[in-house]
Amino acid sequence: MEEVAIDKKYTDFIENLIEQVSPLLPEDVNELQKSYLITNIRKSAMLMATSIPDNDEFSKLSFEQQCFYIQILAEWSFHKEIDLFRSGIPPRYWKGVMQKIWYAMWEVMYACVKNDAPDAVVLSLVERFVNRTYNDAVEELKASDLIDESIEEQAKEQSNIKKMAEEYRIENKTKEKIKEIIKRLFLAIVIGAIVTFAILKFKTVGLIAILSMLLVYHFMPIKKED
Repeated sequence: MEEVAIDKKYTDFIENLIEQVSPLLPEDVNELQKSYLITNIRKSAMLMATSIPDNDEFSKLSFEQQCFYIQILAEWSFHKEIDLFRSGIPPRYWKGVMQKIWYAMWEVMYACVKNDAPDAVVLSLVERFVNRTYNDAVEELKASDLIDESIEEQAKEQSNIKKMAEEYRIENKTKEKIKEIIKRLFLAIVIGAIVTFAILKFKTVGLIAILSMLLVYHFMPIKKED
């Protein structure tokens, strides 16, 4: 079967996406899984890119908007592949689960494009249907006795997107604490320098002035921020 040529602007965008997601791979993903994940993201994104020109709804979109949908597909492929790696589900069933997820994403995104849904609605709907499809696929594996109940439960507990969001929140909180410590340290150095200068320059008068300022600062009412 002859391969369909893809416009370079799509391939460049997809390769740029892959470059962005590669450093985000967690430490528990081994090299074999990494290669598998990147290959699947590239294949699924390229497949969507080749389908866009032949689809009446998607072909009407601007290139930027088309890229928005390709990126959604790639990002959710990234997260659900990692969920599968951690799920305990045997690797031979990963492809089948992902194919169901890709199909669900395409159907939801097509309906969104057809109905001119806002980007926020698109993101919400895709997330809902991706998670539902993933859970349904896991339940089908259990119903077919391909996995046991413990693996089913473990698979359903996975959510790389939530884990990354929590790690990002903790990282930001830590950065804010470090900034506050540096700010206070700088302030302490400045105040110390001023105090030292005042004492050396004005002797007892300077010391009395500083102590008076500290007393006023300590007892004056402090306006709390809302």
